[in-house]
Parts: sequence; structure tokens; C-alpha cells
Amino acid sequence: MSFFNKMLSKIGVGSASVETELFNEIFTPGELIRGKVTVKGGSVEQNIDSIYFKIKSTYEDEIEIENGQNEDEINITRNALIGNFQISEPFVIKPDQTISFDLEFPLPIFTPVTAGKTKTWVETGLDIKMAADPTDKDYIHVQPHPLVDAVIGSAMDIGLEVYKVVCEPAPRNMNMMLPFVQEFALKPVEGHLTSRLEEIELIFRPLSNGFMVFMEIDRKSKGLSGRLSKMIGTDETMVRFPVNYENMDSLTLTLNNLIEQHC
Repeated sequence: MSFFNKMLSKIGVGSASVETELFNEIFTPGELIRGKVTVKGGSVEQNIDSIYFKIKSTYEDEIEIENGQNEDEINITRNALIGNFQISEPFVIKPDQTISFDLEFPLPIFTPVTAGKTKTWVETGLDIKMAADPTDKDYIHVQPHPLVDAVIGSAMDIGLEVYKVVCEPAPRNMNMMLPFVQEFALKPVEGHLTSRLEEIELIFRPLSNGFMVFMEIDRKSKGLSGRLSKMIGTDETMVRFPVNYENMDSLTLTLNNLIEQHC
């Protein structure tokens, strides 16, 4: 075994490679991700400590940069770790050898929905000491959790429509599990709320038996007092309510009553 080949494998040249095959590309938070991982040996024998999986998503952020004597804000996309799993005990992969493993792990309940600019993927890697870790990336499509879908469906039942979905930095007072939140913005397109409601924004925080829903209600400005309220931010109200499988049937009434109270 060439010393030169050993040195090359430490920087990834001729090293073992990894490839993941997912049995599905569309998932719901909480669902099991199943697939197969294939490790192929390189030009030298290598010790693999483990095979790890990272679920990552993107979110949008703003940073300030100096522009002469002024400061400008620019939008950037950040990556966040959603979940971290691993399989296999340490093993040895010989040159050109192929070893396959079955994989199965849950998609975390707080994984964001694939909408807008948000992307989510499974990153597979080989943990090799004193060497560059080979990786593989597989994008997945994440659908809303049934309870999240039920809340949005109830909002649509009272005449609202989703017009924007964005992931952005999490407010500190919400105690979220991730550095970002996914916000669903809806506006009235028909019905009794069109004259009074500007929009609502929904954020979901997982609970042991469902979700806590944070709903910001933005009233329409009317007259001088309405415009003043808009200027100083008093035209918005934040309310919260839990959602679970036991209260799903009353969601439409709950949403309508809460909006009516603060509009």
C-alpha cells in the first residue's frame, strides 16, 4: 500500500465514497425516512468510525454592511441543522469493496415545509479520522404536518389565502427549537373579513401532543386613527392557541372568533 496513496486519501483523493438512496422524496414531519446507504472503498483501506446523517434547511436573514457612512441591509440565505443521526459501528472498508446499510430515522416534527425559497435535504457523510469526510446530499420535499394543514385549511374556510411562506430568524421570546421560524402569511380574498383584516401570520411551535399556534392579526387602517396605529405598530395583535387532534373539528370557529375579537 503506497504511502503516497495514503496521503492522497487524507485529502479526499482516492478515498471511500458514500451514496444514499431514499425510497421516497416526499415526506411529512414525524414520518420515517427510509433508504439504503452504499459505501464504496477507494484506493486504500480505511477505517470508518460511523455513517452520519444531517437534515438541513435554509432560511432567510438580513445583515447590515457598511456603505461609506451609511449601513445597508442585504438578504442572505443561511443553513440550519434540523436533525442529526448516525448508523453503523466502526468498520473497515477495503479498496474497491462495496458495503450497504439500511437506514431508517424520523423526520423531525419541526422540519419546515418546502415552500417559497426553503429547501431541505439529507446530508450523508462518512466519519473518517484524520481525513476529509466524503458526503452525499439528497433534497427532499416536505409537506405540512396534518395539524398545520388543518389550521391553514380552516383559515381558507373563512376566506383567507396563503400568499407568502418564509423562513426567517426566530424571535427570542418564542423559545423555538431552531434558529428560525417558518411563517405563513394569509390575506382575506372573500367573505366578511375583507373590509377589516389586512392579513394574519401563523407560526407553529411543536408541543408534546400537537402545536402551539402563534397568530399575528394585522387590522386594516381606517381613517386618521388607523393610519396612526399603523405607524406606531398598534394595529397588530399577537394571540396564541394550541392545536391537537382533539380540537381539530373546532379550528374554523376558533380562528374566526379570535380574528373577530381583534379586528
